[in-house]
Amino acid sequence: MVQVKKETVRNAILDSARDLFSERGYHRTTLQDIAQLAGTGVSSLYSYFPSKLHLLYAVIEPWEKECFEQLEARVRTIKKPREKLRVILLGIWRDIPMDNIGLANSHIEALASADPAEKKPSPLLAWTEARLMTMIEGALPKDQGGRGRYDLLPHLFMMAYDGFVINRRLNDLRDIEKLVDAMCDILMGPENES
Repeated sequence: MVQVKKETVRNAILDSARDLFSERGYHRTTLQDIAQLAGTGVSSLYSYFPSKLHLLYAVIEPWEKECFEQLEARVRTIKKPREKLRVILLGIWRDIPMDNIGLANSHIEALASADPAEKKPSPLLAWTEARLMTMIEGALPKDQGGRGRYDLLPHLFMMAYDGFVINRRLNDLRDIEKLVDAMCDILMGPENES
C-alpha cells in the first residue's frame, strides 16, 4: 500500500524535531521521541526523511536562512564599512547562535558524529558562505588584484562560528565583541586609521 504524505504530518514532525533538537540536542533526541511528540510512528518519519540527519537539516536550513536574511537586512542599513563588518561578525558569531543555541549545537553535534562517507543532506554551508561573501564584499575595501584576497573569509568565519557555538555550550564564554573588534583591526587596520 502506498502511503500518502500529508503536509500536516510533515509539519508536525518538523515542529517536534525543532523543539526537541533545541531542548535536548541531537544525540539526546531520538526518532522515537520526535514521532511520539508529533503523534505519529517512527516509520512515518522515514516516509518524509531518509535519516535523522536529513530531518535535522530540514529544521536547520530554514532557520539559518532566515537568520542570514535578517542579518543581511541589518547590514544593508549601515553606511560605514567597519561598522558593517562588525555587525556581520557579531551576527554570525553571537546573534545567530543565540537565536537558538540548542539548534545551533545540534547541528554541530550531528556533523561531528556524521559518517564521513556520507554527504551533507544540503548545500547549506555553500549557500551561507555565498551570502556571507556578498556581505563581506560590501564591507571590506575593494581588492586591487581581484576578489581572491577575501575568498576564504566566509569559510574562516563559519569555522569560527562552529567554535563559538561549541564553546558557548561548554560555558567558555569569550568577549565576542573584543574578538570582533580585533578581527576588524586585522582586516581594516585600527579604528583610528579607518
